[in-house]
Amino acid sequence: MLTLGLDIGGANTKLATADGSLARSFYAPLWKDRSALRKVLAAFCQSSPVSASDSVGVVMTAQLCDCFRTKSEGILHICSTVKSFFENARFFSAEGNFATAREVSEQPMRFDATNWLASAKFIAKAFKNAIFVDVGSTTTDIIPIVNGKVKAAKTDFERLKRKELIYEGVLRTNVAFLLREVSIEGEKIGVSSEVFAITADAYLALGLISAEEYTCDTPDFGGKTKDAALRRLSRVVCADLDELGVSAALSIAEQVKEAQVEHLKDALEEKSKKFRIKRIVSAGIGEFIVREAAEMLALDFISIADIYGKAVSAVFPAFSVANLLAEEQGCDVSMSEK
Repeated sequence: MLTLGLDIGGANTKLATADGSLARSFYAPLWKDRSALRKVLAAFCQSSPVSASDSVGVVMTAQLCDCFRTKSEGILHICSTVKSFFENARFFSAEGNFATAREVSEQPMRFDATNWLASAKFIAKAFKNAIFVDVGSTTTDIIPIVNGKVKAAKTDFERLKRKELIYEGVLRTNVAFLLREVSIEGEKIGVSSEVFAITADAYLALGLISAEEYTCDTPDFGGKTKDAALRRLSRVVCADLDELGVSAALSIAEQVKEAQVEHLKDALEEKSKKFRIKRIVSAGIGEFIVREAAEMLALDFISIADIYGKAVSAVFPAFSVANLLAEEQGCDVSMSEK
């Protein structure tokens, strides 16, 4: 019998088995189509060895999608959809425990945005004092772990206030959110607030992600090539690539990275000083951002991709919740500190 973890986000649904033999992410934007999750799970169940009777642990963030009137409505929708495919699904709560679908229906907000908590709980088994950082497509989690205890606020609202959640990722973030102006040939130039380019364009242009890793829609629904990314980046300053030139467009991409690294560095520096922690444990498709920020602060950097592989790192909350559930059910789960 397999133990599967599901991390259901508004943009991506991620799945992983506890042994890491399966680790996949599906682009499934719920705000466009509330049935996207059902379609993903149906396709997955048809093409995988997973059965309805297998153990499944679930975390979610998709309840924030604006297709739902409230987060509670979103949680109930997600719970019902998952339950229709996996009769034994267990849902990870803000208290760090697993619960049935019935318990979710009674108190849905106990299950609001707990994917980061599952990851941090799993990390804390091996790294008793660390700052866990997960940079995904849309957001960045920064979670202090002190003496094996997770020291973060419980809600995303509170984590935003405490810089434990930065709403920036390496794929879907609008370039204009990160940069109010750019420097080109020594001149400061304001940027358009249109969604002309996203962080995926910057990192594709810089060669830090591949076209295959650019899993979300492009802003113009165009190609996922370096040239197409540079054209989108040129529009950020109301130009086209012929007008701006490749060198200047690449400079915009580099400034996107610098801004994102700087934002993360500031948050890491604050947490490192407050909790006297010098170790960073990093997961997510944006580990390269964390590595650079950690090096700037002379902090020890540990990569989940180096331990479990890049595929698992990219879906780490799903992998973590699968392992936590397997442990609850008496399986021998361990993570060796490196």
